[in-house]
Amino acid sequence: MQLIIFDFDGTLVDSRALILECHRTVFTEFGLPVPAAQDSLALIGRSLELVLAELARPDAPVIAMVSAYARVLPQLRADPSFAETPFDGIGELLFGLSRRRDTQLGIATGHTSKAVVPALETLGWRDWFSTIQAADMAPSKPHPAMLLQALVATGVAADDAVFIGDTSFDMVMAKAAGVTGIGVTWGYHTAEQLTEAGADRVVETVNELRHHLATAP
Repeated sequence: MQLIIFDFDGTLVDSRALILECHRTVFTEFGLPVPAAQDSLALIGRSLELVLAELARPDAPVIAMVSAYARVLPQLRADPSFAETPFDGIGELLFGLSRRRDTQLGIATGHTSKAVVPALETLGWRDWFSTIQAADMAPSKPHPAMLLQALVATGVAADDAVFIGDTSFDMVMAKAAGVTGIGVTWGYHTAEQLTEAGADRVVETVNELRHHLATAP
């Protein structure tokens, strides 16, 4: 594989606590009922505006809520109780892949670039990625635009790329872009959901993912 693209939340990092606290803070600020955790987590991967519109009541000021979310996210992220935590073995996996001369790495996330780039910098991962595609640069997942843009940015053909994610939105996006989709089960959607969404392969551990990427043509 010449290009390996990763989703961020639920694939590289556990952001459950941060996302739920952001939702709680924003919905409370606007006097709206706080969504159930399972409802919030089920929508991770889509763009924030779509997520908030689905979780809030029809007359909710979604645009203002998006702005509030952008304000509270860095504040909460600075609190160790809520900061994203890499899944075990992910940092080592990314470092190893970044050393491969024939492979480029990418990100395709439902975050905005203003949200994901600082997170990558804090984790010390930013320089490992040749392309970062975010929600403010393309339509929301499962639209394939982010992956198609990553292919153009890196000059890699779809047949030589793979997208790794933890949600059905990720797998539908990969299929639509003509990219191999690998689903991981340590995130927010189940193996069954990933398979039904068209995953070409589903892995249950980081070690299994590492082995597959090491042996894939």
